[in-house]
Amino acid sequence: MKRILGLLVILMSSCIDVFNFSGELDERVLVVEGFISTKPGIHQIRLTKTDKFGPEYIGLNRPETRANVLIKDDLGRVTKLEEGNDRGIYSTQEGFSAEVGRSYNLEIILFDGKRYISRPEKVYQVPEIDSLTYHAVRRASTDRLNEEYGVQVMAHFQDPEEQSNYYYWKMLESTFALITEPHLTRKEAPALILPSGIDDSGACCSRCFHTDIPKPTNIITTDDADFNGNYQRRMVAYIEDNGLRFKETYRLDLQHLSVSPETHRFLKLVDQQLRLTGSVFDPPPANIRGNMISLNDPAEEVLGQFFVSDERRLRIYIHKRNLEFYKLPQTIVPINCVAFLFQSPLVGYPSIPLPVDPPEDWDPEG
Repeated sequence: MKRILGLLVILMSSCIDVFNFSGELDERVLVVEGFISTKPGIHQIRLTKTDKFGPEYIGLNRPETRANVLIKDDLGRVTKLEEGNDRGIYSTQEGFSAEVGRSYNLEIILFDGKRYISRPEKVYQVPEIDSLTYHAVRRASTDRLNEEYGVQVMAHFQDPEEQSNYYYWKMLESTFALITEPHLTRKEAPALILPSGIDDSGACCSRCFHTDIPKPTNIITTDDADFNGNYQRRMVAYIEDNGLRFKETYRLDLQHLSVSPETHRFLKLVDQQLRLTGSVFDPPPANIRGNMISLNDPAEEVLGQFFVSDERRLRIYIHKRNLEFYKLPQTIVPINCVAFLFQSPLVGYPSIPLPVDPPEDWDPEG
C-alpha cells in the first residue's frame, strides 16, 4: 500500500510545471477618459496612469498632472485645455462646443515629454427625440427569493434614411424626492440611537431631495443596421428600483448622443466587460484598446477612447402613481431628512442633511 501511495505522489508531482511569472512592476498605462460634444459648456478630459501588474495594483488610477492637452479640428483650430484644482482633469473654457461635420483629435504631451494622439473622430448629427415614455419591469435576479425591480425609459424618434447612425445614451446624475417614514423606522428599530440634537419625532422634514447616479451603469449603445429609416421606440435607460428611488417622483437626466462607428464598437466591448458575471460562459476579461496612440512607441498600450458627439439633453419625470408595480424598501427607512443616513443599512447615500426644497427647475407636472 505504501508503495502505491508513493507512486501516486511521484506521478502527480511529475505533472506539475513551474510557471515563472515576471510582472512588469514599473510599467504604468496611460488612461484617457472624456469626450466633447456640440452642447456649449465646459468639456473635460481626465488623464490617469495605472499599474499594469504588481503588488501595488488596487484598481485605482493615479492622476497624470502637468500635461499639455490640446483639441485640434480639421480646419487647423487648436483649443488648449487647462488643469484645474482637480488633479489630472483638463477643461476647456466655458462655451466651447464641437461642430457637426467637423473632425477632431486629441493630442497629449506628458510632463516627461511623451506624446500621444487620437485618431480623428467626426461629429455626426443626431436626430431629435419626439418623446420619452417609461414603464416598470421586474425580472429574475441572482437572489432566488427576490425579483429585481426597475424602470425602463423608452425614446421615440425617426431614424434618418440612407445613412448609418450610431447612438449612445448616457445617464447623468439625477434627482428624486426621498420620502421618509418615521413611524415605520421607530417600529422596526425602537432602540436606534442618533447623535444629540437630531429631531427623531418625524415632525421635521419627511420629504427631501437627493441626487444619485442611476444604477446599474450599463452602457446603452446601438446602430441602425436593422432599422435604418424606420420610426423607433428604443430603450435608452434602465434604472434599478432600490426601494427608495420611486417612492414619489424621480427626475432622470440623460444625454442623447451620436457616435462614430469606431466609438460604437469600443463602447459595446466595454459594456460586454461590465456585464461579466463570473460564469464559465463569460468571455475572458481583457484591456480594450481605444483610439489613442503613442507617438514615441506605437506598440505602447494606451487605454481609453476620445470621441466627439452631437448631443441633445433629455429629461423625464417618473411618477410612482404611473408605475404598475414597485419595490418595497428592504432596509430601515430614514427617520427624516435631518437624520438621514445615520443608519448603516443605507450605505451609499450621503450622511448629511438633505435639502427639503426642490431644485429651482423642478417641474414634475410640466
